[in-house]
Amino acid sequence: MFSSWRIKLRAAEEAFRGGRLEEAGALLGDGELGKFLPAKKLLAKVAAELARRAERRLAVGQTSAGCRDLAMARTWGADADRVAQLRQNLIERRMREAEDYLAAGEPAAAVARLDELAERASLTRPARALREAARRVLVAQRHCRTGEFARAEQELAAAAALAPAVQGLEDARSACRVKGAECRRLSAQLHEALLGELWTDALRHAEAILELCPDHEPARDARRRAWTMAGMNARAGVPRRFVRPVDGAKPGHESAQLVQAAISARRCPGEMLTGASPRLRPGRQPSEQIAAEFVNRTKNHMENPSPSPGRRFLLWVDGVGGYLVCTGNEVLLGQPVEDGPVDIPILGDVSRRHAKIRRDGESYLIEPIRSVRLDGRPVERATILTDGCQIELGGNVRLRFRRPHPLSATARLEFVSHHRTQPSSDAILLLADSCVLGAAAGNHVVCRDWSSQVVLYRQGEGLFCRGPRVFRIDGVPTAECGRLGPKSQVVGEDFSFSVEPLDEA
Repeated sequence: MFSSWRIKLRAAEEAFRGGRLEEAGALLGDGELGKFLPAKKLLAKVAAELARRAERRLAVGQTSAGCRDLAMARTWGADADRVAQLRQNLIERRMREAEDYLAAGEPAAAVARLDELAERASLTRPARALREAARRVLVAQRHCRTGEFARAEQELAAAAALAPAVQGLEDARSACRVKGAECRRLSAQLHEALLGELWTDALRHAEAILELCPDHEPARDARRRAWTMAGMNARAGVPRRFVRPVDGAKPGHESAQLVQAAISARRCPGEMLTGASPRLRPGRQPSEQIAAEFVNRTKNHMENPSPSPGRRFLLWVDGVGGYLVCTGNEVLLGQPVEDGPVDIPILGDVSRRHAKIRRDGESYLIEPIRSVRLDGRPVERATILTDGCQIELGGNVRLRFRRPHPLSATARLEFVSHHRTQPSSDAILLLADSCVLGAAAGNHVVCRDWSSQVVLYRQGEGLFCRGPRVFRIDGVPTAECGRLGPKSQVVGEDFSFSVEPLDEA
């Protein structure tokens, strides 16, 4: 036993000389060794050195490390007055850090700093008041995001009373009051637009509200409804906003509605239907013959609709690229193997079933099956994906998650690494309600040379296309909107794209 404690003491001395203070303190404070005088003297040296290191670390801003050193120094018997003074310095430094975070509008960081301090030392009354103020500012931010500005203003007033030295709290309270008034004004306008079925105005007002408070649920609901009614809720593929019924036509008479859309277009009717001058039948006026031909084509299409492209399909955009489109609410990512089909097959070092991405309302979550990292952090449970975050599968497959268009829940996955899907595609589109193609940078597919915007959208079991005036689907002229088949080609004045199924419809 005598030789045993000497061996431990020698190991502690070597650790102390090597600067491994934590190891030395652990050896000296273990078991019977602490009863011997040489060990007690060495432990006192270790505690004193820990106190000095804590002071150096606190001086250069390494607050967390200094806090740990101070706690160990106090445990192993450092000078009480010195430890008390360092503890006071630590509290003051942490309070200054928390005040700076609070003034910068980051109350969560302020709360985290003070909570960590509370775990290692008893907070003074001013520190407790500051922590409570930071918590109230954090609650106020949550209320602002949901549009509850009155409650947010109350929390900010309480925070300002608890921490009067923190600059910016009164300014934040005044800004909250202004935003609340603006939100009430926009809400009233949104309500009027919804009552009057002014869907474009409703979209604009809802978007303005969501810029002020991103989690405002009534504005989200109004935006979804307005977006649907502004062009997605169609009868037989024709948006109700763009079509006026023919005089005398019965409600719901889609053929007559399509005729009226064709006749009212600002083009020569012959060009609109055939691309050239039509051959007229004797005894009929040009508009009547064209309308009749249009009715026959449209009626045949409506009575014998094409099946949808399926759960997955390829979208080929001429002059832009190819896109893998997945329509399911849940998609599986993994290796492209025959006995284990996945929705997004990736040619890379990933497992057969590596991860799932699930759409939940307007949010997307990733569920790891094998190794997944999100912005460099390991993911072990279902985690929400945010716009711009980077997904890492396995060791080197990296994708970026995007929500480019504010009026659509459709998402886009872009490869950051050199990997590709099988079959090859430039990106993956997770189709929710709609997919916007056009020159704007916020579109799901950016087509810089297009002068107009095209929307693909789902309605029931079908996939529809809405475009400018008249375009062609599989060679058939279409007025503003039409249904796509499993293998359809869409051609307009300055755009062309096609769909190709990967799964059975």
